[in-house]
Amino acid sequence: MPELDDERVVRITPDINVFVADIISRWRRRRATATSRIVEAVTSGRCAAGPVQLVTSLPIIESYADVLRGRLGYDPETAQEKAWLLEQYTREGAIPTNPLLPVGPGYVPFETEGDARQAAAADLKRDDGKLFDEIRDDRYVLETALVGRADLLITCDVRDFRRGPAVRLQRNDVLLFPLADRTLVICSPAFAAYWLGLGVVPDAQFITANPLDFRPYACEHSEVSEHKTKGPNET
Repeated sequence: MPELDDERVVRITPDINVFVADIISRWRRRRATATSRIVEAVTSGRCAAGPVQLVTSLPIIESYADVLRGRLGYDPETAQEKAWLLEQYTREGAIPTNPLLPVGPGYVPFETEGDARQAAAADLKRDDGKLFDEIRDDRYVLETALVGRADLLITCDVRDFRRGPAVRLQRNDVLLFPLADRTLVICSPAFAAYWLGLGVVPDAQFITANPLDFRPYACEHSEVSEHKTKGPNET
């Protein structure tokens, strides 16, 4: 477990596609990708910005196992073992926790691994024959980040979260998801890896403190200052 001292803990919820992209990049021997840096941060519990806590949930773990088996060719036992490593990482993070089971606005905590597995299997049981449901799985990821009070939800498909109260910005690699008492940042792996690598947590406080660089989508282009804070995938 990383030593905390007085450092701030960065709470991160990676989408399943971040883990999958990391696996594929490793198969292709591309080790220095943005997704690999994010996965390294949440599995090691540290990045240049400080200690890291993985925020995940039982539906994410089981959906990840489904994708490993059905899309990447893992045998069922190996897929389950690899997916359930996420539970271990949450328990060994900067603020050790258990994976969550989001249920609407709340969640049900579990004391034992057996209880957790049984609840996950019951929650995800379905007979529609579908391997992957983007709307459902996006909802699980978003609920997990909200319930777990994540600072960042990191996904390879930011545009899939452009719905509901999400606030679009003029750049296409980051969104804001406002709540009553806080705001979640939904961003791409490249965006998160860039800022975290500089030792900066690109949370809502950071974004609102730099309004010239993170203008809402509705603003006229002419209003944007020529000054730019450097970052990946700027639009």
